[in-house]
Amino acid sequence: MNGPKFSVTKIIDFCCITLIVLIFVSKLSFKWMQVVPYSVPPFIFQYGLHPFINFGLQFIIALILIYYWLKTKSLYPLSKFYKIFIYTMFAVLSIQTLFQITLVNITQSVIVQLGGLGMAIMLILVYGVIIPSVFPLEKFINWVNKTSSSLVILSVLFLPVLFPFMFRGGRFTGFFKHIPHMVTASTAAFIFFLPKIFQDKMWTLKSNTLLKLIGLFLITLAVLFTATKAAFVTILITGFVGILIYGSKKRSIRLFKFTFLSCFLISVLLVGAPTSQFMYEVTTGKTGFGLRPAQDGVSTRMDEVFRGWDMFEQSPYFGHGLLYKFFSGAKEGIEVESYNSFKDPHNMFVSAGVIGGYPLLVLSIIAYLLMIAAVLKGLKEDDVNRQTMALFLLAHLPVFVIYHANFSLGGMGDRLYWLVFGYLGQEWNSLRKINTSHVGIHQ
Repeated sequence: MNGPKFSVTKIIDFCCITLIVLIFVSKLSFKWMQVVPYSVPPFIFQYGLHPFINFGLQFIIALILIYYWLKTKSLYPLSKFYKIFIYTMFAVLSIQTLFQITLVNITQSVIVQLGGLGMAIMLILVYGVIIPSVFPLEKFINWVNKTSSSLVILSVLFLPVLFPFMFRGGRFTGFFKHIPHMVTASTAAFIFFLPKIFQDKMWTLKSNTLLKLIGLFLITLAVLFTATKAAFVTILITGFVGILIYGSKKRSIRLFKFTFLSCFLISVLLVGAPTSQFMYEVTTGKTGFGLRPAQDGVSTRMDEVFRGWDMFEQSPYFGHGLLYKFFSGAKEGIEVESYNSFKDPHNMFVSAGVIGGYPLLVLSIIAYLLMIAAVLKGLKEDDVNRQTMALFLLAHLPVFVIYHANFSLGGMGDRLYWLVFGYLGQEWNSLRKINTSHVGIHQ
């Protein structure tokens, strides 16, 4: 009697799926159960998974993936240009960290600073290189869609029952710990769920298209409930561009697109001016958005950027380090509770400068230009999965301007962004040749 077959591919797929699901599960809050304590180190933190457990699981799985990646040829090769950028990033982060240890953060633990470097490199290597090299893009999109959509839709459905536990400061958090987590989950759910509406084989009531439309509506509600202007702009870009790029020869979908665009143009003519006035008043703090009180988003963001620039000028050539938001005075070592979000400049370029000085600042500008090139590259593709990745990045280009540099292994958005970078960094011409050769062999 033969035992079960040992499949390396299935194990690697399981490791990749676990890391993808963990992006969202690691940020869940179980406060609504009313039996889970706020903190029980090192297992529970903020009513959910403790960062130590999150890092530990990622580290163990990363070792398996790194070993497999080093031993086998990549199934989905990355472009040479993308790999050069990654290696340059590793070099800049490593050199700047050594300078910081010897010249800037001399009172901080050397081991802690090297640990921060190691986590940043592991984030980029595992999520930006290895997973896109060994895990199919279609499976990635499928698992992100299933995980994010399920959690977001369930959050909305349980809102009437668990209302007191699902809002923080008048903004919707659902089953997640904080507002940014729900923002990331809901916008990701919207972007990856949208293409399902336009699949030919699904465009019938028999194939649950009506349920998909209801699901997309619930996800949209979740985004609006967060009262986050950047998230609203993200799904607006996604919806409009998605309607245009997801092509189909089927008459019903063409009719749906025509109806949508017609309604959009009529809406612009009828309510365009009042809507623009409302968004201006929301942005400048004259009017609140949703349950969120009025706040001058422009001046608030600029205050944060200027504060970040002041920090950058304190060490413009070397930066303050990857863990600078955890450092407090001359105290050695860091604690999870010592994280200070007020040190975040909320601007990708200034944030990069604060972390790694001029070298990382310049590299962040190059990275942004590469993102634009990747969007143009992806949107021209015929493959809907590649179009979806490009659309995700396109919708987030404005967000990156008010976001920090992506080097946090525990960050929900950081992990997701590097996965998107990696898949857009694939050598698609090589993949076409591989697929063509496989077809020829099977014929």
